[in-house]
Amino acid sequence: MRTHLFALLAVILLLLSRPAVPSPDEKFSCATTVSKLTPCTGYIGDKSKEPSKTCCAGVKEISGSIKSKADKKDACECLKKTLSRMKYDPSRIPLLSKKCGVSLVLPSITNSTDCSTYESFYL
Repeated sequence: MRTHLFALLAVILLLLSRPAVPSPDEKFSCATTVSKLTPCTGYIGDKSKEPSKTCCAGVKEISGSIKSKADKKDACECLKKTLSRMKYDPSRIPLLSKKCGVSLVLPSITNSTDCSTYESFYL
């Protein structure tokens, strides 16, 4: 319980310390991506049938920040590293785009995903 409270506090502090909308010249940030997608852990962890509104808001925001091939690779590597520390259903990751109504398509990331070959995060 104390660990969950600390994690929630850390995410809140991270969110408050950053602008709500990234500037056009801002580079991809793994910390921002993780904080925006943290509300999705219930869904990808197979604990809820649908992603929360907060999860979808994060997916929508992230979809606007991934612009280049380098961003796509960095996002994939970031998620791969982060997800390696938790139990989740990889098949639910690509479903986030459809369920949240965005064109961003996240790959079904596992420990064996080769992010350098992942060309597109879009339909």
